[in-house]
Amino acid sequence: MKSLGYCEQFLEMMQAERGIAKNSQESYGRDLKDFDQFAYKNNFNELEITTENIRGFISYLGTNKIEARSINRKISTIKSYYEFLISENHLKFNPVLSVDLPKYSSKLPAILNIDDIKILLDYCLSDKSIEGIRFKAMLHLLYASGMRISELVSLKLNDILINQAASKVNKVFSITGKGSKERMIVISQASIDSLLDYLPIREQFIPVNNPRAKLYLFPSLAKQGYMTRQNFAILLKAASAKAGLDPDKISPHILRHSFASGLLHGGADLRVIQELLGHADISTTQIYTHLQTSHLKKTIEKFHPLSGKKL
Repeated sequence: MKSLGYCEQFLEMMQAERGIAKNSQESYGRDLKDFDQFAYKNNFNELEITTENIRGFISYLGTNKIEARSINRKISTIKSYYEFLISENHLKFNPVLSVDLPKYSSKLPAILNIDDIKILLDYCLSDKSIEGIRFKAMLHLLYASGMRISELVSLKLNDILINQAASKVNKVFSITGKGSKERMIVISQASIDSLLDYLPIREQFIPVNNPRAKLYLFPSLAKQGYMTRQNFAILLKAASAKAGLDPDKISPHILRHSFASGLLHGGADLRVIQELLGHADISTTQIYTHLQTSHLKKTIEKFHPLSGKKL
């Protein structure tokens, strides 16, 4: 960093005090690097930067075709950086506070309807290979829990088993998710049944040259000892295509969205969904209420006697 002298200390603070994930820390670093380069080219000192300088940075990003959502994220990072400088008594005023951010429309997450989910799960029942049995267990577990794919693949065997010798699966267990935050996971009986089908063949996936792999529920030849996110995504798209679904419309994250939307549609409380998904902020979970509103609107348009009128 050429102009931002406290950047490393800020990133260390975010990791140590707020427990942000490594990916988030790297994202903050990239945002600050972009701002640092702009400040250096324009001869700005970080302790003398004004609101007008921040507006100039926003204009610069827009000129370089950066999307409004990305601009908002970068400015949010800079705002946090200056809050840190104030907390360390380097400044008394945050130059970002009075800046107007570019508007953008919030894109609703894509979801699968329950019929497509059933088609995919039914296809998995037909694949009796050991790879098919493993994939079925992973798919059931992912859709039943709403876990992030990174959380699913890195599950340890002891995380989910009550009794390893007897292969008894816990219906409720805890995981450590994004930002090193622990939360409870609840799974369905169908997921448990799929895991009970998989556990007797699990050892066939343990590589002889990687003893760490024995720790994980879904061991593999990958360096870290468990299946990679990318490999599962490839398997998911291949299974989707074989099931007659559009693989471009299916991903691990879409399954997570579908889990959340399905719960909300069934009447679950938004706070419960927030807890199950591991969202730090309720505003992140509220995106699913827009999906629910869209569903209600379509229902009224279809069945209301005055449906010919625009609502």
